[in-house]
Amino acid sequence: MIVRPTEPDDVCGMQQLASRVWPSGWHPGGLGWGLSRQALGDSVVVAVDEGTSGPIVGFAGHGGDEITHVERDRDDVADALVTWRLAVDAKAPITVWDGADALARAVLRAGLEPVGRQPWSGMLLNLAVVRDDPRRHVDGYAIRPVRTDETAARIEVHRAAWKPSSIPYTDGRAVDPEAESSFTSKAYEAVRGAWLYDRSLDLVAVADDDNSGRFGACCIAWFDPATGVCEIEPLGVAPEHRRRGLAVALCLEVAHLVGERGGTHVYINTQPQAGYVASSSSYFAAGFELVERATTYAAPGLP
Repeated sequence: MIVRPTEPDDVCGMQQLASRVWPSGWHPGGLGWGLSRQALGDSVVVAVDEGTSGPIVGFAGHGGDEITHVERDRDDVADALVTWRLAVDAKAPITVWDGADALARAVLRAGLEPVGRQPWSGMLLNLAVVRDDPRRHVDGYAIRPVRTDETAARIEVHRAAWKPSSIPYTDGRAVDPEAESSFTSKAYEAVRGAWLYDRSLDLVAVADDDNSGRFGACCIAWFDPATGVCEIEPLGVAPEHRRRGLAVALCLEVAHLVGERGGTHVYINTQPQAGYVASSSSYFAAGFELVERATTYAAPGLP
C-alpha cells in the first residue's frame, strides 16, 4: 500500500470510498463538489494498494476541511494516513467519524486523545416526514432542472447568491465589497463531471414573470442510490429573491424528487452559526435536524 498525491482521475474513486463508508465520513456528493473545485485542502493524498488497479482505500487532506477516510478494517491504511497527517502538521486535530474504527485505533496508537465531540456533523432530513410538503411550491416561481442552454444563467445565479458582500451575515464582519464567488464556467464544468452529478437534480427557481433568463435561486442535489441519502451542496438564493421561501422550497423539492427515486434522507453539511443564521434557519424550517457523528482527536496538551 502506498500514499501518494491525488491526481485528477482520483475524484471518482474518492467519492466511491465515501459512499462505501457512509455515514463514517463525508457524503460522496459534497465531497465531489469540494474536490472538483480543489477546495478541500492545500495538500490531499490517497492510499492505494501497490501493484494493483483496485479502488482507493483511503485519503486525507491538510490545509482545508477534515476529509480523512479509511476503508473499513484497514488499520494499515489508517496508520499510514495518520502518520502523513502528523508529519505535515503534528498539531493538527483529526476528526474521526462514528464507525470509522480503523481510524480511531490509529489515532490512539499515534498518541492522540479525544478532545471532544464535534458540536455538529451536519443536518439530516427524513423524507418520510416531509414527502409532498406543499411548501415546495412558491407562488410566482417554478422550480425545475436547469436546461443545457442555460449554463450562463445558472453560473450567474450561483455567483449572485454567493458574492461575499451579499451573504446576510449578522455579526458585522468586514467583507471586501469587490470580492466575487470563485464559481466560474470552468468550475461548473468540473462539478458536472463529478460522480453522482445528475442534471435532473441541478435545480433552479425561475420567476414566472422574468423573461430575462435569470434565475432566483439554485441548488445541486447529489443522490447516492447505494446509501439512499442525497446531499444538497450547494444551495443559494440571489439577494433580490430572498425571504420568499425559496430555500425551503428547494430543499422540499429535492426531498420529493429523491423520494421518487427510492431515497430515504437528505443531508446538508452545515451548522448553525451565530453570525450567519439565514441558512440554518431555512434548513430547520424545512425539517432538518442536527446530527452529531464525529469525535475530534489531538496531541496531548493541545486545545
